Amino acid sequence: MFLAHAPISYLANEAIQKKKISGLKNSQQIVLAFMSLFFGVLPDFDFFLLSILGIPTYTHHDFFTHTPIYWIGVWLILVILSKLIYPLLNIKTKQFLTKDFLNMILNAFLIGGLSHLLADLLVGNIILLYPFSEFHFTILKYIVEPSYFTGYFSSVYFAIELVIIAIFFFSFSKKFLKKQKWDNVVAYILIGLSSIYLIFTIVMNVVSYNNSFLENSNKPYIDYDADFDTLRDIEDWDIDNDGIDNIEEADYEDVIENAQDIIRSNKLAVGEVNNIFDKILMHYGALDSYRLISQAFYEDFSPIEPVIKDFYIKSLDEKSYIVDFDYAEVLMQYFESKNELIALNFQSDPALVPGKIFFLIDENGEVMNMGITLYDNDLGIVLPGEKQIQKHSLDGILKFYGDTISSFQIVQ
Repeated sequence: MFLAHAPISYLANEAIQKKKISGLKNSQQIVLAFMSLFFGVLPDFDFFLLSILGIPTYTHHDFFTHTPIYWIGVWLILVILSKLIYPLLNIKTKQFLTKDFLNMILNAFLIGGLSHLLADLLVGNIILLYPFSEFHFTILKYIVEPSYFTGYFSSVYFAIELVIIAIFFFSFSKKFLKKQKWDNVVAYILIGLSSIYLIFTIVMNVVSYNNSFLENSNKPYIDYDADFDTLRDIEDWDIDNDGIDNIEEADYEDVIENAQDIIRSNKLAVGEVNNIFDKILMHYGALDSYRLISQAFYEDFSPIEPVIKDFYIKSLDEKSYIVDFDYAEVLMQYFESKNELIALNFQSDPALVPGKIFFLIDENGEVMNMGITLYDNDLGIVLPGEKQIQKHSLDGILKFYGDTISSFQIVQ
């Protein structure tokens, strides 16, 4: 989670210490509320610690500071220190920081730390039983696994956060803000909209193809760095650091099997983006021809996006960290740069070699579509108008496109 840690901590603290909080002065309640928000995000301080140590920050769930025993231990130390330091405080300080109030702050610290870990356990991985075991536990991460192409902010995880944040705003405003005429209406609208969005993301998660966490042992692949070069494999053009990029080094037999498994899933597809509805489906994980190929390579631990991005950036005269380009077009340029593309005489209906990426070129020299050859002259490709991923024959593709194909370029 990114945004909901503080709200979860506040809500948990208000629920667990409700009776004691009601007995505090208003100023003390305000202080405790904001401290509970701060305590909710405090466990992520290990981002800074890892940066100082030169350890990639994406491994912070593997660090001892992200474990229940650590936060319980720190809480116990703070409790002991408070017993030793409290007698040294002057009377004026004690009038505000009473023993009960201090204990509630300490409890809020523990609640904030553990609620943070519980939220991470809900949609992420933590080493719950450390130091007895380094196995990564999770509740929902693999049940509502996001698409490889959507990202966090289009996932069920983020939708859950929005619901929690909406509930937090309702609770916080009701307690600390001046009553307004439309307060309840606005609050219920926010909760309702976030709940509808949660349902929508769940539906999209069910109908779309989702396999973005490829595991190695008990660690999620998204956090895995095979060559220990501090670059996550999903961002690394050469995941084993041997100088050969992922596209060249992929096991194409496995890529073919992966592509066939994806096709057999019959999940959501968009053959051609013609309207806003198609854009929404693509945004939430629908597959097209490029994504079919990319997913098949990714499941072979050979992500092609970093290869294509590296190739494209190196081709620019003016370098930039932020680039926007058509992956299918640049992938074809990548193969062209290696002189690996040849024109196929599709009218002769040849037997295709499996595991070859191909591009259908129109009369303007632009990529109309692309795909990958499978076994028995079958092709992995998503055609315009299709809403589910499915297998096609070469004859079927040639019949569908007819004379609109100017050139059938295929990798040698």
